[in-house]
Amino acid sequence: MSIQSNLNAKVRDLVERQIAEGQQLGVQVCAYRYGEPIVDVWAGTMGPNDDRPVQPDSLFLSFSTTKGVAALALHMLADRGQLDYDELVTRYWPEFGQNGKERVTVAQAMSHQAGLHAVRQPHSIAFVEDWDGYVKWLAEQPPAWEPGTATGYHALTYAWIVGAIVQGASGRHIKDFIRTEIAEPLGIADEMYVGIPDGIEDRLTTLKAAAPPPPDSPVAKIPPDHDFFKAMPAQSDFTFNDMRLRKACVPSANGHFTARALARMYGALANRGEVDGVRIVEKDAIPRMQRLMTEDVDRVLMMAIPKGIGFFLGGYRGQFRSPFGPRITAFGHSGAGGSVAFADPEVGLSIAVTLNQMQSTLQGEGPTFEICELIREELGVA
Repeated sequence: MSIQSNLNAKVRDLVERQIAEGQQLGVQVCAYRYGEPIVDVWAGTMGPNDDRPVQPDSLFLSFSTTKGVAALALHMLADRGQLDYDELVTRYWPEFGQNGKERVTVAQAMSHQAGLHAVRQPHSIAFVEDWDGYVKWLAEQPPAWEPGTATGYHALTYAWIVGAIVQGASGRHIKDFIRTEIAEPLGIADEMYVGIPDGIEDRLTTLKAAAPPPPDSPVAKIPPDHDFFKAMPAQSDFTFNDMRLRKACVPSANGHFTARALARMYGALANRGEVDGVRIVEKDAIPRMQRLMTEDVDRVLMMAIPKGIGFFLGGYRGQFRSPFGPRITAFGHSGAGGSVAFADPEVGLSIAVTLNQMQSTLQGEGPTFEICELIREELGVA
């Protein structure tokens, strides 16, 4: 199996239509089926003030799509026997056991049930850059609810939670683990970064912020003291395109990827853990990635989202279908503004979409969903 010319052409036509209609600026789409690439499309421009055409190796800041890459690091450690999901976080991060968090398990923390959604204030670039300081601060925080009794999206704080657990279990910084254990073996080391190095600035796309939500929209009606804004503050001293933010390591929110890299990673997971002869996990690890931890209404996102250990799951989120498709056994992560990457092992499919014109969406609705749905429909797996 190789790039399917008819399907690829249909995806390209859709993406070019979205660009012509102003729904997209620059975008990449890649999909794998049973370990082989079937879609590889790139189109549009690098940014609102950068008319260079998007290339296959252009890098897109993909927000929470980063969480899926970080989650894989944790699952790889479990697959190797270095970590147990049902162990207490304190086994790997002893300092975490303070102020009511002593009994939190890894699985609970990684499914947003630890009550640590609120970010460090003020929401500043100095705090984001201070890895050790943020880990220490989080370890000292009391949970907002009794852990395990509710779920609330740890939109940013997930970074230091997963990072501290991975470092405690492996002895290695998560940034290094992702590069040497995921990106390099898969041949995508130059297309998968959580914190960019010097020397690749010319490959960075520039994000265009979404328009403010209409006054009558649900988001515009969220009160300023809601958990939504505690997790994702409206104000900070940095912007999405700030180079300091791009260079920091924030494995919840600042991954820079190509769609090819993400689709290849998830392509392995959709293909029993292996792609092109490279095995990143044993096949028995995949069901553990599909383990449903909670589908309660999320206190931050205000919708019921099926959550696994580090991943979101497919199926339905209230009345809305996930961009991952109809099967709850699909898993991955979407990012603010519309990026998405996931595996659907039941049908051997992975899809990744990276983009730079942010939509008013948190869960890949709109143009991204349309792309994913077209691919599923054409393959007969919608």
